[in-house]
Amino acid sequence: MKIFIAQTIDGFIAGPRGSLDHLVPFQGNDYGYDAFIKTVDSVVIGRRTFDAIYPRHGWTYPSRLPGVVVTSRPLPKDLPTNVIGSTDLNGIALTFRDAFLDGGAMTIRSFLGRGLITSARIFTLPIFLGAGTRLFPDGPCPPGPWTFHQSRSFPCGTVMHHYSA
Repeated sequence: MKIFIAQTIDGFIAGPRGSLDHLVPFQGNDYGYDAFIKTVDSVVIGRRTFDAIYPRHGWTYPSRLPGVVVTSRPLPKDLPTNVIGSTDLNGIALTFRDAFLDGGAMTIRSFLGRGLITSARIFTLPIFLGAGTRLFPDGPCPPGPWTFHQSRSFPCGTVMHHYSA
């Protein structure tokens, strides 16, 4: 599984009450998402992140990609037919090995703690939030160092670091 996610300098992916407003000033920049999304075969997203995005924006991923929402609750009926809900993290990881794991923090932590994330592209935005949801809340981590691949800076001040397990 692969993550492609933005955090603030102080490590937050969402502000208080789950707000993503801090991302707005950085939209419109080419961070390589289009190239990245071509490298995955599916999308996995946590329920809280899904609930924050779907009502306003719909299913924003390419229709060719099957999706899994990590949830035990029913999903909206208007989702594409190739999107399902599941709580079986090991089963999800076995079925969707090259998935884009699109958050949130607890879902990422759950997969990371099981050693199921193989690639991380982490974008650090040049702002501080001071409070909110941390990208990596406390919890188990995979052993050993990760392999560094690349750092890249963008004119807006964002810096991307790419690592693999």
